Amino acid sequence: MKSLYVSSTEPRSGKSAVALGLMKLLQERVDKVSYIKPIGRGGKPGEDEDVELVRRLFLPDVKSEFINPVGIEEARRLLAAGSNDELLTRILRASNRLSAECDVMVVEGTDYSGAISALEFDINADISKTLDAPVLMVAKGRHRSAEEIVGLVTAAKESFDERGCDFIGVIVTKVEPALHPRLTAALEKGFENANVDLLGVVPYDLLLGMPRMGEIARKIGAKVLYGHNYLENLAASPRVAAMTIGNVLERLQENMLLITPGDRDDMLLALMVSRISSNCPNIAGICLSGGFEPSPSVKKLIGGLSGLINIPVLSVPYDTYETAVKCDQMEVSLYAGDYQKIEALYRDTLRWVKKDKIDSLLKLERAPKTTPIVFLNGLMERARSQRKRIVMPEGDEERTLKAVRRIIDDNIADIILLGDEKTIRDTANRIGAKIESALIINPATSDKLEEYTDVYFKLRSHKGITVDNARDTMLDPIYYGTMMVHLGDADGLVSGAVHTTRHTITPAFQFIKTRPGISLVSSVFFMCLEDRVLVYGDCAVNPNPNAEELADIAISSAETAASFGFKPLVAMLSYSTGTSGIGPEVERVAKATEIVRQKAPDLEVEGPIQYDAAVSIETARTKLPESHVAGRANVFIFPDLNAGNTAYKAVQRSAKAIAVGPALQGLNKPVNDLSRGCLVEDIVYTIAITAIQAQAVK
Repeated sequence: MKSLYVSSTEPRSGKSAVALGLMKLLQERVDKVSYIKPIGRGGKPGEDEDVELVRRLFLPDVKSEFINPVGIEEARRLLAAGSNDELLTRILRASNRLSAECDVMVVEGTDYSGAISALEFDINADISKTLDAPVLMVAKGRHRSAEEIVGLVTAAKESFDERGCDFIGVIVTKVEPALHPRLTAALEKGFENANVDLLGVVPYDLLLGMPRMGEIARKIGAKVLYGHNYLENLAASPRVAAMTIGNVLERLQENMLLITPGDRDDMLLALMVSRISSNCPNIAGICLSGGFEPSPSVKKLIGGLSGLINIPVLSVPYDTYETAVKCDQMEVSLYAGDYQKIEALYRDTLRWVKKDKIDSLLKLERAPKTTPIVFLNGLMERARSQRKRIVMPEGDEERTLKAVRRIIDDNIADIILLGDEKTIRDTANRIGAKIESALIINPATSDKLEEYTDVYFKLRSHKGITVDNARDTMLDPIYYGTMMVHLGDADGLVSGAVHTTRHTITPAFQFIKTRPGISLVSSVFFMCLEDRVLVYGDCAVNPNPNAEELADIAISSAETAASFGFKPLVAMLSYSTGTSGIGPEVERVAKATEIVRQKAPDLEVEGPIQYDAAVSIETARTKLPESHVAGRANVFIFPDLNAGNTAYKAVQRSAKAIAVGPALQGLNKPVNDLSRGCLVEDIVYTIAITAIQAQAVK
């Protein structure tokens, strides 16, 4: 397990304390632990106190804005604008930066308070899936029965399950110490029946729930009148001192915070004397309400007692009731310098969280999940890591120019546009596409025209073409661009926004040609489903491949999948699984499967196999129980173009999948075709795919 997502369903659950304790626990078990809180409580990234605490304790060399990439107000703005993908992409990029060199990363979910509380479950589920971080739930146990806690957690688990998240267990916090043994036994039984893994039951720690007087002063905006050296005093729940002095003194308790109107000089002096007296409990501090301060004569009296004043006295502008509410509802934070509380938290974690369960989680083998955002962002990152030169023959086409601007802005690739420079720049200026860094070449005036003409003439003279024919052909931007790729003046080509597929790929067939051992060019689509990405081939090029061609498609598709980071598990699809069916179509797929095994013996392949047996573990157990590919396939080879094209469009529309492609494969160098109905995003992704294919060629 690479990461875990610490979440809750309500505020003040102890989630941040659990995340901090897990950091300590994991630090003792792996070499490097990292942490991220994608959406912090601060108005801006880096302002969350919990983030700052973890950073100072565990990641002092990492900037706060990396650990907390988005503030809650900015998250609210993005969500209100419908920019969910932008929000998740920013979080993903920050996570990738932190997780690249760590063994395990703790991801802390949102706090269920503030500007986005109504949407927080969905946000947490989306982040969990995007970061492929299984959910560890934190549930507050205080003032709840075992049945209530089990019901709350079970409902949350079902909701996470429905959203496609993995749920790995629960830690119950803030249980009344007197009830801890009995409640723990009841929870273990209840969660066992609910099939939920109980990872720990942590009793309420009074120390962790008590703020220090300095924290109270900061959070309620109080002025410190006296006792600056005693702001570390721990304060229990606030009490209003509005009775007579005698009745108040009778009710004093250890660490009590007393709130009294600021014009009660008598109460102030009595409480200050109580702190000096050995016959009274040690109160934590005094808060004077109403904006009043002691009278001049009382201030003079207190000034003469400066050596005896060992209690903080605060002043606030609010009335007594409002002050009491603010103090009572104030959330208590941990600070990096509060070693007493931090050690108490570590001690509670080590004692009450089941370390053997955490050890088991670290060894847990999980099939990685890849959401569309993760895959598409990964395309951009991989293309950016080693920029390639991509030539675009349709240089003045508007969608192409808009896509080129995005490619340039994100440093994905170096772009070469073909066509008349004035026309291209006029079009770009009209649509607001800044393309200054793109190289523009007009084939008709290029100093490479004669060289390209000569090469093409030599390559195709056996077909009866003349030098004049060759020159006319090289004036075609697609032929010119393909020759650039052939001779190494560009690394790949993308076209087809206004030209046919035949026009785009014919030059590649003529002189780039297929790789050794591959008999034909084929294609794949990357099908981005909700929680995974599958590779479909061939859905765009070959109508009726024979067994040998089908085998080549399978091998090329597996190589393409591997170049994009997949471990290919290939399913040769048919209407029959194994030996259950007969007929020429089944026999063709079976023969193709055997050819694949002969030509690529290290490739994991299964066929003939039906689609359900290829994707469903349960179905695979029935139909092909011994197969390593069945139920786990990620590369699907359709028996013909009719089946492949129908299937990819059906999945795209019915499952609301994102279909990226087609990506052509089998050529010595990458050339990719666009649909004439393509969107700007389609062109951007195709350029990135082409750049990655060029990296693989290199």
